[in-house]
Formats: sequence, structure tokens, C-alpha cells
Amino acid sequence: MKIVEVINIPVRYNGITYQPGESFEMQDEHVIETLVEVTGEVEKVPKALEEMTIPELKDYAAEHGIDLGEAKKKEEILTVLYEEKQDNPE
Repeated sequence: MKIVEVINIPVRYNGITYQPGESFEMQDEHVIETLVEVTGEVEKVPKALEEMTIPELKDYAAEHGIDLGEAKKKEEILTVLYEEKQDNPE
């Protein structure tokens, strides 16, 4: 996600019209540099474990080298992850 500023003519994005000089967030693949100037990048804030889906939790575990064992349900996976965090605080 990019932070962009409208250059010369109004730009309509996601149902909102932005005037020249106005800034807003835009998906990377939608940026057209003749219409907007990229002025920054939106910082990606990590989700809390409770907000993640099961596939996201499994990816998180894999990225952090955590063996989920037989955990299949979200509650079981969260229990394993929380136990790992307690045993190995960052």
C-alpha cells in the first residue's frame, strides 16, 4: 500500500474524489504515476494472533520455527503459540 498525492487533476479512487494536493492510501498495483506521486509507504502492522485465520496462524508458526504438533483447531494452535511465546519470549 502506498501513500500518494494527487498531482494535477482530481482522481477518483474507491468511490472518493481527491483534489490536487490531497493525499490518500492506494494499492500498489493501482498507482499511475502520471496522476499521483508516491510520497510514502503504509507501514504494515502485524495482526494479533487472535485475529489471524488458521492458515495465517500456520504460516506464523512456520516462519517462527514452531512445531504445531497435532493442533488443528484455532484454539489448539493458539495454545501452542502462546506456550512457545512463554517459553521463548522475544
